[in-house]
Amino acid sequence: MKHRPRRSITLAVSLALIAMPVQAQAGMTPDLPLSASLDAVGEAIRVCDARGFKVTVTVVDLDGIIKVQARSDGSPIHSQQFSFRKAYTMASMGPVFRVDVSSALVKALGASPQGLSNVQSGETPLLFLPGAALIRVGGVPVGAIGVSGAPSSLEDETCAVAAVDKIEGVPNPGAPK
Repeated sequence: MKHRPRRSITLAVSLALIAMPVQAQAGMTPDLPLSASLDAVGEAIRVCDARGFKVTVTVVDLDGIIKVQARSDGSPIHSQQFSFRKAYTMASMGPVFRVDVSSALVKALGASPQGLSNVQSGETPLLFLPGAALIRVGGVPVGAIGVSGAPSSLEDETCAVAAVDKIEGVPNPGAPK
């Protein structure tokens, strides 16, 4: 008589997977809603504009794909790429270093300058400057917003944090004071 324990185990695992929600099976996070992305971009531009700054704002999902990008009239030419690179860096590195704003990421990486120089020396979209904030849905990171064009990157970050605060509805504990 043949014993077939492997088939039974395989069948049990397969049935358990079928019963699990699809997001849990794939380890997926919630999506970054387009409406929230649009609201965030609008708020960042509004806050920066009120302070006299002409900026470009980019929102990316956790894969670094642009959801929304908008450029204020008169914003600097470099601000489009910088806003994307700031958002991309925050989306990819913020969750790893458990920080919510790019100034905190820069500070965390300051403890290991050789690692930072290795990243900066190659062709990469990463940009380690303040000016971005992580976006969460239900406490789970889903993307990031990057701002560029204000006179300083910390002012860019103030606008990014204001946008996140508006769409998340709660103050961002990592926001610069």
